[in-house]
Amino acid sequence: GMVMRALLTGSKYPESLLSACIGRIRAEQDNPDKRIYKINYRRMSLIKGCLIRNHSKEVPVSLDKTKTDVSYLLGRLFAIFEKAQEDAAGGKLNSTIKDRYFGSAMATPRAVFPILFRLNQHHVKKGEYGGIRKREIAEVVEMLKAEKPPAHLALEDQGLFAIGYYHQRNDFFKSHDKK
Repeated sequence: GMVMRALLTGSKYPESLLSACIGRIRAEQDNPDKRIYKINYRRMSLIKGCLIRNHSKEVPVSLDKTKTDVSYLLGRLFAIFEKAQEDAAGGKLNSTIKDRYFGSAMATPRAVFPILFRLNQHHVKKGEYGGIRKREIAEVVEMLKAEKPPAHLALEDQGLFAIGYYHQRNDFFKSHDKK
């Protein structure tokens, strides 16, 4: 009822809506056979709406390579790490880094990202597109300005992390014109 009221009146969404979306993302596992994915269009739309209306955050419509928000960049970086892993394994994986580390990377990036960087070294060496992934990682890391990842992300920053991840993953599947 509170969500419907907010939609009709243009008021703020209930804070529990953002918390519930983030909680479901952290709790669920992907099941491609049943077409169930923890990061999907509906959840990202709800998170984006909460961030814009309740927290006055600027959230891009699609991948914004100029956005320097640390949580958004960490989400992008996580997506690149996952893509490097998929490339290295030829797409045949029982569990990806998303299955194991997404929830903790979203909440406590300082504890998880050193592990992901170590794992990624092997994936980049083994993958067919390792050079491309290496350049993408370098591009994002350069924008982080050599900062350590934050120890903890606030709820709205976790939402930006998820959106950064979603935007980067979608960008992998768009056709890009070669200039």
